[in-house]
Amino acid sequence: MKDLVRRLIRTFGYDVRKWYGPHHDPFCRFQFSVQRRRVTVVLDVGANVGQFARLIRKAGYNGKIISFEPLSDAHGKLLIAAQHDPQWTIAPRCALGASRGKFQINIAANSQSSSILNMLERHSACVPESKYVGKETVTMTTLDDVLDREPELARTAIALKLDTQGYEAEVLVGLQKWSDNVEVIMTEMSLVALYQGQAEFLDLYRMIEDRGYRCISMEPGFIDPHTYQVLQVDAIFER
Repeated sequence: MKDLVRRLIRTFGYDVRKWYGPHHDPFCRFQFSVQRRRVTVVLDVGANVGQFARLIRKAGYNGKIISFEPLSDAHGKLLIAAQHDPQWTIAPRCALGASRGKFQINIAANSQSSSILNMLERHSACVPESKYVGKETVTMTTLDDVLDREPELARTAIALKLDTQGYEAEVLVGLQKWSDNVEVIMTEMSLVALYQGQAEFLDLYRMIEDRGYRCISMEPGFIDPHTYQVLQVDAIFER
């Protein structure tokens, strides 16, 4: 009977699954890793308007979150989203990378696809609303510089979430001095190039692995709506 009902529902393009819990929900798996590694601070890099923070709160994480967002419009919305959560801090608007200085960031029509890097045709063809519609100047700094200003975190276990649209490797290059404090990394990884100059999947994977982490989870993220090829995955690594 259950199989019959499921087949009927699938004819309408839907499915019924038990999603809650670490077996099916990547944010629950992230929360499970955070608990296992006794993490008390999550660095939310590429926060956009706070989607990730809200999802890990829903999954049960009640510790400190520090969110980073380079776009002025999204940063303003982020401040509003966090105003009733005393454990959620919004860092001053900035981009994080391997160096310091002023950079131009490309603004996507859908906001979340914005990047320091130029978008490739494969990306915009799959999601036309991700096309760039403008630019703005942003100050870039490194995670080491940011954490140097938070000395109380020196003995703290940290989790790092990266969603920087092809700029993940550069953010990691800017994390050297504080790298040993990071117990869990959740990052977006591209299986095909979507941004000009981004690190390839294997290079980024090995970069994280060489720092002493092992991959414990990998979930399809961005899927080509025409070919159903998985273009990006969300991976979780533990030290």
